[in-house]
Amino acid sequence: ALQLHKQADMQEEKNRIERVLGAISQPELIQKVLTFALSEEVRPQDTVSVIGGVAGGSKQGRKAAWKFVRDNWEELYNRYQGGFLISRLIKLTVDGFANDKMAAEVKVRSFN
Repeated sequence: ALQLHKQADMQEEKNRIERVLGAISQPELIQKVLTFALSEEVRPQDTVSVIGGVAGGSKQGRKAAWKFVRDNWEELYNRYQGGFLISRLIKLTVDGFANDKMAAEVKVRSFN
């Protein structure tokens, strides 16, 4: 899929491929997709959709996406300057967390 993305001429096709990448369930491929999301191959405005797709793809993807957001928080926050896309990224990444520990982690992270 990453090769198809690289070869796609139309942005619309790239966006379709980016949305499909979230369906991956193998841990090593999830990490590869998350790293890809911050690469120069993905437009900054589309990074949120790629990470959100991983988060929505599976429980494992959600945990990996949240860890990725935490680990790359400074870069993501600076990229989106606290605007709409950072809010969307947080919502897509943490939607579905079901325990108090995770909720507290989100609350602390969002103010740092």
